[in-house]
Parts: sequence; structure tokens; C-alpha cells
Amino acid sequence: MKKCIVSLATKNSRYVDGLARLSNSLRDNASGIDFLGFIHERSVGAPLHTENNYAFKVYTIQKAIDAGYTEILWLDCSVWAVAPIQPLFDIISEQGYWFEGNGCWLGDYTNDVTLEYYGIDREVAKEIPMIQSGFMGFDTRTVSGSELWNGLKSACELGLFNGDWANHRHDQSCLSAILYSYFVKFNHLPEYVQYAGLYDKQSNDSIILRCQGL
Repeated sequence: MKKCIVSLATKNSRYVDGLARLSNSLRDNASGIDFLGFIHERSVGAPLHTENNYAFKVYTIQKAIDAGYTEILWLDCSVWAVAPIQPLFDIISEQGYWFEGNGCWLGDYTNDVTLEYYGIDREVAKEIPMIQSGFMGFDTRTVSGSELWNGLKSACELGLFNGDWANHRHDQSCLSAILYSYFVKFNHLPEYVQYAGLYDKQSNDSIILRCQGL
């Protein structure tokens, strides 16, 4: 069993700064958990973000899997730790995955191509909660974790991540549809992640991660 946290910054300096902030925050909050941080899509062999939107997430996670890691937590560069990470890995180990919702609905932020691929009517999709793909965990040793991961990877390979930001949330839309297809439930509103600035007061005692735009 090997645990790791992975992230990637495109060449934009803001994301590189965010990756450094994430790395620094893990020094006191991720004991016994490796951190794999990458800069630029080519460092993991991924197509450019402009060619396949957010495909670098899949390629980064796959790189960790190829290195022998079995419990993997993806964190965006806009995220940093404010408390020990281990409780999230406890959930990943127990369930085979970890996701949190973002308060939005699949039908509002998913294009027709993706809904049709997963056989989901738009009116039904308007009542399906979306995850926030800026933080997601998989345990590839488990049936649930491996199936969800393989589903996400397939969506990437099929080009389903691509779409206009106005009505599609790329990997987030696809994974939300996959979770619905597998009847996987998750907390619709964030529980362990707080959307907040550096100096905002912590909203509750369960917060482990903060997320802030870059």
C-alpha cells in the first residue's frame, strides 16, 4: 500500500506559485504520504490543456499509478492543507474513493454530448449533484475506486472533457455523470474543504483543505 498526493501546474506562474504553496502546506500535514508535484503537461506526457481540457489530471494520476501508488489524492494548485490529510485517506481506504460536491447541478454545467453519452436526460441531470474535481481520491485496489478511475480515464480518452466553460465543466462534468451511473453518493456541499482566502476564519473544525482562486 502506497499513498500519495499529486498535483500539476501548467506553465502559468500563478499555478506554479500555487503548487509551491500546496507543497509547503503538506510538510506538516502529510506525514508518511508522498507528494508528487509536476510543472507543465509534458512532464507527465499529457496533451496540452488547450488540446484536451484537464487531461493532465488523468495523466498525472496515471503516472502515480505506474509508480506503484495505490491510494491517490489529486489536489488542484488552488488548494492547500490546513490540517492533517490522513482523515481523507482513511475515507479513501474505507470507501475506495473520496469526493465532495460543489453545490451545483449536473444539468446546468454539462454539454449535450456528455449527457447523451451517459444516457442522462437533461431534466434528470438538473437534480444530479456535481462534485468538485479540484480534489478527488481513488483507491485503485478496490472495485469501486478502480471502476470510477477507469471511467474517468475513458472519458478523457474519448474527448468528453472538452467543451465550452459556459456550459461544461470538463472532467468535473464527466466524473459527476460517472458517479451517478454507479449510484455513488457523496455530500452535496463541501465538508472537508473550505472555499476561502488565506486569512479567512476557518468555517468549522472538520476543514482539512482550503481552496482559493489563483
